[in-house]
Amino acid sequence: MSTKARRGLFNVIDSFIIRRRNEVYLIGTLEEGELEAGWLVNVPLNKSIALTWSISQVEDVEMTNMGGVYKLLFININDPGDLEDLFALNIGSELLDITVDGQD
Repeated sequence: MSTKARRGLFNVIDSFIIRRRNEVYLIGTLEEGELEAGWLVNVPLNKSIALTWSISQVEDVEMTNMGGVYKLLFININDPGDLEDLFALNIGSELLDITVDGQD
């Protein structure tokens, strides 16, 4: 990833979308650091390029089959093409940097 200052490291278990809301959801655990709404999640495409989206909301969720409390990140997507692109990435089982600077 680039030289952006990482504030947290988010371990994504899985992702899903709700098309009518134009929202992407990432569920997982915060492995280190902190995480807040308004900060950015960085999805790497390769070692030097990452897509960056603003986190609109963070909720704690409990899952019956997995036990424990997980974080659910809400990402509002304005462009339907971006929604499709993010969904096609099939984000899951990976670590993502959380930053406060950058562009979404």
